[in-house]
Amino acid sequence: MKYLRRLFAFLLAFLLLGSLSAVRARAADFEGGQPSGLCLTPDGAMLVTDVYNKVIWLARGDGAEIWAGKIPVADLSGEPQGLLHDGSALSAFFTEPWAIVPWGEGYAVSDTRANVIRYLADGEVRTLCGSGKAGKADGKPREASFDLPTGLAVGADGTLYVADTGNGSIRSVDASGAVSTLCTGLSGPTGLFWAGEALYVAETDRCRVLRVDAAGTYEAVAGASVHAETAGEYYGGFADGPAASAMFDHPQGLAVAPDGTVYVADTGNHALRVIRDGRVSTLVRGGTDAAPGMVKPRGLLLQGDTLYVADCFSGTLSGWSVVPRSFEKDVAPSAWYAPAVAEAVRRGLTDGTGEGSFSPEGEVTRAMLVTMLSRLRLCADGTAVIDGDRSFSDVPEDAWYASAVRWAADGDLTRGVDGETFLPDGRVTREQLVTMLYRFARMQGYDLSAGSAAQLAAFADGQSVSDWAREAVTWAVAAGVLSGSEGKLWPRAPATRAQTAQLFIRFMDACGM
Repeated sequence: MKYLRRLFAFLLAFLLLGSLSAVRARAADFEGGQPSGLCLTPDGAMLVTDVYNKVIWLARGDGAEIWAGKIPVADLSGEPQGLLHDGSALSAFFTEPWAIVPWGEGYAVSDTRANVIRYLADGEVRTLCGSGKAGKADGKPREASFDLPTGLAVGADGTLYVADTGNGSIRSVDASGAVSTLCTGLSGPTGLFWAGEALYVAETDRCRVLRVDAAGTYEAVAGASVHAETAGEYYGGFADGPAASAMFDHPQGLAVAPDGTVYVADTGNHALRVIRDGRVSTLVRGGTDAAPGMVKPRGLLLQGDTLYVADCFSGTLSGWSVVPRSFEKDVAPSAWYAPAVAEAVRRGLTDGTGEGSFSPEGEVTRAMLVTMLSRLRLCADGTAVIDGDRSFSDVPEDAWYASAVRWAADGDLTRGVDGETFLPDGRVTREQLVTMLYRFARMQGYDLSAGSAAQLAAFADGQSVSDWAREAVTWAVAAGVLSGSEGKLWPRAPATRAQTAQLFIRFMDACGM
């Protein structure tokens, strides 16, 4: 088709541990577009809404084809121009099919620019509800009105929920198509997901995730809202950590696992985020080696251990494993450090040493430590630049740890060994590790007032702490970061990878990170 702006690079990019099995489409099976919403059919095929071509694709293991809609004539810019026209599946037109969910005996589709909800069943497309004009009226199907409806979800009782984005509302639709308002006063809600007894909402313009009960009462699940200069507008940000202080940038998609884990398409941050146990962490972020092509993730679909992601800007569909990384070779579930290792990996602080190993008893090197500190900085602010100007003669510019060393030196976390060299492979003692964490806390402006010198007297080797490390070790003991073992602190013993993982997690918890 000559008018198509570009070939639909609808790629199945299996970049992590797993791969998709339900769909194995080829790039050439799709014709230019922007994937937005995803759902599965009963036989395991995937339906994908395309907001650029204004159609819905059906993808199976042997390829893909248009399942509903017809690509309309393009305007002078080359973009197909949407229409609101009911009819048979392949003769109907859409204006901007945003989300799709199984509903009733067929599928509901939000047709955003037409301000209506469409219904697909038995090979036909019809307008379920909405007058076709922007408004905010409840009532009978064709008398009710929406303003840019986007996300959809289906409640346990079959109620269809609609994110009425332009109206800042969540609307509900019953089996007859009649519309009512569940709650209002939100700021640009988009992605929806029903789980358990509540509706999860991506409140996009306020950069947070909400939970709404059946009565319409809502509460924030995660995301700190930062007011912009203009009233009613909010800044986005990027920070992992406790749910209430974590930051998103205009998230647009949600999926909730059976165990309550919430996956978020953090659209403005080009990232997939995870809300679990009251914390937010990052599964993957675009622009990194793991996901160089992720630009604007939107639609999410969790199927088993794989999270499908529709990226509406880059025109890609990818699959990501959500199975937590484990180190069966050398981290036994019963080991004292197993929870800390798992949490440190989940928070993105550390990785394994290859081939399913973590090497918990391995010594931490200076290069490893500054790299972990740089990742700790990114947990606090994902927009931070990890680099600097300071260089050392024994740190090659292209070394995997080079940018972290420059950042740490510029931040006065380290001065090297003699001012000229860094000794990247040198081992780190426990008091050196604590001192680096203490300096990091000072750089971040955290409260360092806890502790008194008398607390070190409780340990048999408390007096052996080096003078230069005494202040930091005293604080770490008082804050619960360093606890010692066998009545000793072992300040000059080499820090192991397991110990370091535990100290980093304790440090984050003590500092509210």
